[in-house]
Amino acid sequence: MSITKKSPLISTVVLNWNRADLLFHTLESYIKTISVPYEIFIIDNASSDNSKSVINEFCQNNPDANAIFLAKNMGGEAINLGLEQAQGKFLHISENDLEYLPNWADKCIDLFEYFPSLGQLSLFGPLPADDLLGGVGAIPASQLRHSHGRIVYELKNNSGTSCVMRREIYDRGIRVHSLPKIEEFIFPNDGQLSLEIKTAGYMVARSDHYIVKNIGHTVEEIKKRSEYYVKNYRAKPSIGEAKLKEKMAKWEKSNKPLARASFLFSEENILREKSCSTNQCLEPNLWSMLDEWTPEIETLEFLYTMTRLIKPTFCVETGTWRGFLAEAIGRALQQNGRGKLISLEKDANIHTVASERIAKQNLTVQVEIILINSLAFTTNEKIDLLILGSDVNIRLSEFWHFKPYLNNKAIIVFQDANHTQVNNGLKEIKVHSGMLSILSFPTPRGLVLCQYNNMTHYQ
Repeated sequence: MSITKKSPLISTVVLNWNRADLLFHTLESYIKTISVPYEIFIIDNASSDNSKSVINEFCQNNPDANAIFLAKNMGGEAINLGLEQAQGKFLHISENDLEYLPNWADKCIDLFEYFPSLGQLSLFGPLPADDLLGGVGAIPASQLRHSHGRIVYELKNNSGTSCVMRREIYDRGIRVHSLPKIEEFIFPNDGQLSLEIKTAGYMVARSDHYIVKNIGHTVEEIKKRSEYYVKNYRAKPSIGEAKLKEKMAKWEKSNKPLARASFLFSEENILREKSCSTNQCLEPNLWSMLDEWTPEIETLEFLYTMTRLIKPTFCVETGTWRGFLAEAIGRALQQNGRGKLISLEKDANIHTVASERIAKQNLTVQVEIILINSLAFTTNEKIDLLILGSDVNIRLSEFWHFKPYLNNKAIIVFQDANHTQVNNGLKEIKVHSGMLSILSFPTPRGLVLCQYNNMTHYQ
């Protein structure tokens, strides 16, 4: 499709019903951040506030905006009135309580390009932000998928109403339906929409981080407009008013970090940790992550600091993934003024992505990423720091493979120690290795440090 000013790349349909102040914020943030050819349809479901004047003023100032005013509330099905006029390659459905962040549209288009099976993309991250009502406890079931350095989280259930879809979804006859009316509310049936998209053979996913702010569901907003939200939740049979009060009380009582930040990765999008609560770590939401497979932010910073402390000469890491841990260790070695890290990665695509990261950070002197199965790697040097972080199925085999190469007093790091296979492997090592000093940390994914004391007389 040839994209010109008259040929939108994204067609946006905003569904509105009252809350004109939030609608104004949504539209203003949209127009400030949209960076591709677009058209926008704003559908008002017979609002009783001043939504109509907000919409009219917006359309007067933006020639690519179109207003559709309905005489009665049609609920979620009203979205189809905009979709049937849409000309864009991508169809974007928006609720009226979002704040759009810079480059959100470019991010969406990029993900659709690199994930050919992606049919529906939520603009939310893999789990609720700290200021949202779901910011403690609730973790939508999802699975990390990756392609050429990009990440999405494939959803087990629905994506929610606000999303971007491929146009072919609509062309195949898939439409938005409404849930039954309860009191004043007629919600879009987002569950049915996602189910039909999956049934058609497409992936439904969330972004790897929030590319909008969900301003309509912050605790602050709910407190500010409590009467509206009590009615809103009462109209949701699966939640209800009692559940709203329960979730509010839980949020108020929960511990929350002051900020999600890192002195190592200040430019990255940092999220709440995705792990569930366990006996080993009761409050995983206090930890932070870059993604589900990279070690927690706190673990990255700890291993950086430990490397600064022990100043190893030769380090080996298994499972480079996106290279964040390799970067952290490399930066520590660079600060130390000595040392080399060999990072082993068996996936060619991931190897390329991680190598680009290391080169971009000017760490190629300190870090070398080798495309190889970790169990096939041999070295003539003695290892001072061994970080085991590849497939959990071979973590134990990796330890025995690298054991002959360990220097006396070497430090061995076991990641994902809470995983059953890794935990069982550690128990076996404790029984058979004899001379390992072991220290376990109660992190969400589990972290175990071992110090190797020459065990040759046990062999």
